[in-house]
Amino acid sequence: MGRRVAGRAEQRARLTRVLGVTASTIWYVDAPERVSTLPDAAPDRDAAQALAAALHPGLDVSFLGNEQLSEAVKPEPGEVIVGCYPGVAVVRTGEALPPTPSTLVEHWIRPTDAAHTYLCSSTPPMAAGSWGAFAHWENGELKRSFSATPVHIIEDVGLPQVWERPFWAGDHPAPPMMDVLPDPQTLPFDPGAFAEAAPHAWLGDDLDASSITVCRFAVYPPGQVPESVRLLAEKQRAEPPRSVRQAQPKRRSLFARLFGRSG
Repeated sequence: MGRRVAGRAEQRARLTRVLGVTASTIWYVDAPERVSTLPDAAPDRDAAQALAAALHPGLDVSFLGNEQLSEAVKPEPGEVIVGCYPGVAVVRTGEALPPTPSTLVEHWIRPTDAAHTYLCSSTPPMAAGSWGAFAHWENGELKRSFSATPVHIIEDVGLPQVWERPFWAGDHPAPPMMDVLPDPQTLPFDPGAFAEAAPHAWLGDDLDASSITVCRFAVYPPGQVPESVRLLAEKQRAEPPRSVRQAQPKRRSLFARLFGRSG
């Protein structure tokens, strides 16, 4: 039994490497309409750090800085992007999450009390198309999961949702490949684009990653502080205290110094 489980885990990891997954995004939401408040919300750093720690039990978590979710396209190894707001949390990771969303480890499915968990993963567009996967859990129960390459459905669990109909009907076909005959099993859409449409269907068409501020954290074994954390600590030690910076007089412009004018 143990060998069989280990074999499945190894197979999933191998498939993930082959697919070239760069990042996965997970939303924890109490009510989808709350996402509309994100552009006006400041991330709760302490809550974000606690969530990062809950997703990586036994590891240390250090804050590295804030950025826009749209800029955190590919988290570096050993780093995770987290944003926590009233009723909503978002996590972006470069870890090798399973290409079959239904096998996602339990503590990643519902680490908060949020009623809904939404997962979206994809690879960058390639000549032959891209891989994509998405999933929705409600109160920890899987409602829908889909994962596919352009010619192979890896997982298809639950009933297709209303927003999926135009994709299955061929309204969003994948770009044709020049000088290549299409495979008879080719899906009527690009799976990566299909997966990327899921968060907008679930959370609203106005979902704008460029207006959402998130926190970047380093995640590492105790005692093995990464270079990114050391460099940030050195930079902070070299900077004067905030009170000192505020007390410094305003530097006069070159024009003012030359001609004796204030400004």
